[in-house]
Amino acid sequence: MSLNESVAAAVNKKVILFEQDQPRFLTRGVLAGAYLALGTAFAGAAGHAVEQLAPGLGAMVFAALFGLGLFAIVVLGAELATGSMMFFSYAAATKQVRWGKAVWIVFLTTVYNLIGVILIGAALGVSAKFADMDPSHLLSTISSGKVEKSVQGMLVEAMVANFVVNMAIIGGILSKEVVSKFFAIVPIIAIFVGLSTEHVVANFCVMVITLFASDPIPAAMTVGSVSLNWVVVWAGNFLGGGILMGGVYAWLNKGPQEYRD
Repeated sequence: MSLNESVAAAVNKKVILFEQDQPRFLTRGVLAGAYLALGTAFAGAAGHAVEQLAPGLGAMVFAALFGLGLFAIVVLGAELATGSMMFFSYAAATKQVRWGKAVWIVFLTTVYNLIGVILIGAALGVSAKFADMDPSHLLSTISSGKVEKSVQGMLVEAMVANFVVNMAIIGGILSKEVVSKFFAIVPIIAIFVGLSTEHVVANFCVMVITLFASDPIPAAMTVGSVSLNWVVVWAGNFLGGGILMGGVYAWLNKGPQEYRD
């Protein structure tokens, strides 16, 4: 199946579920947040342990393992907002759906992802693994660093992050087997995490876990700073993953047949 056919079929399924069975669409969105939060927590715990033994390497271990959460989302059929940014931008560019509807579905998917992250974050906040978490923990320092960036920095880094995420998602679509999807997704995802760029659902994960588990909460993480980060990063993700990947690939696949994916 070509990329055009795969995206059209995926969008059609998403729209049908969204319109006809909102509780199940919500559940798939919540599951995506939960899967990514669990992957983030595991990557954070492993990265923190390595950081204690080899300072400076913890963030790289975190980056290398973070993609496990996205891989789970793809193979288990959950709904991730930042992937939907690409799917629905592609579909809007090809006139399969209207732009207004595309943005609304992505927005609600984002809310559902956040619910899943909060549920897992609350559970991990009372777990033994994160019981001694404080502002020096790897996840705490990552969270603090994100909210301390400038608005311009957040926006540009968000565009880069979701550009990379949707490189992985398109690679996953074009890969036929589960094993090939793994190698198309996990190493590519490590690029955006290793570069410390901004992905709204990933930010939900690291920040919510920090807010529930860290004692005390890092001083930089106020309601205002966290909210600003999430809003700016969401917009940047839509530009990078939606317009620059979904829109561009929709245009590329209107070209000569020999060059269509």
